[in-house]
Amino acid sequence: MSERVETAPPALTADELARVQRRTLAVVVLAQVLGGAGLAAGLTVGALLAAQLLGGEGYAGLPVAVLTVGSALTAYLVGRLTNRFGRRPGLGLGFAAGGAGAVGVVAAAALHSAPLLFAALFVYGAGSATNLQSRYAGTDLAAPQRRGTAVSIALVSTTVGAVAGPNLVTPMGRVATALGVPALAGPFLLAAAAYLAAGLAITVLLRPDPYLLARRSAEAARSSATGAAEGGWTCAASSPARPCWSSRRSR
Repeated sequence: MSERVETAPPALTADELARVQRRTLAVVVLAQVLGGAGLAAGLTVGALLAAQLLGGEGYAGLPVAVLTVGSALTAYLVGRLTNRFGRRPGLGLGFAAGGAGAVGVVAAAALHSAPLLFAALFVYGAGSATNLQSRYAGTDLAAPQRRGTAVSIALVSTTVGAVAGPNLVTPMGRVATALGVPALAGPFLLAAAAYLAAGLAITVLLRPDPYLLARRSAEAARSSATGAAEGGWTCAASSPARPCWSSRRSR
């Protein structure tokens, strides 16, 4: 009698992968619009807020430097999380950290605390790195000839948010004043809302995880190719309900 060996669930069909890719790209577009708004809003007034709290323009360049260091560290951490657990956990946590950093900046402005401002800007940099990495989620399941198009769509979406963010500086300044905090903190209120909304969208809507699905599909393809080369395995590709089995006879 033949020995039947159960395997992991088979990879999705090409049509199913295409459908998941379209959904994934739509989620990425949404996250990019929100993330672009969050990044641009904060960068627009970060230096001005630092100059206001420090009483001069001599340290106005520090916010960008601190933000960049935080962004670099986050890029590494999000990459590690993605490699182990997929896109969703890393991107969701990264956007959440960016939103928390923006809230910290608002608190620093309200308390007139320069140390808190720079600490919050360091954490705020997580949103920038996460926004950059999230666009590549749109390429995980894309066909090789469509990956450039997927990245381009994500870039255009970021631009939409980046253009909208600075145009909301004045209205958000009025909101901040109404809340009793300096007007320059207003854009960070927008950044907090935008980053947290982007993280929520990724966490809730990015299902199935495109990175993990792409990895499983690649592993399934390699296993099928190896089995066919060895001549000892048969896979019913036309019947997803049936696993692969060995045609070797047990002794």
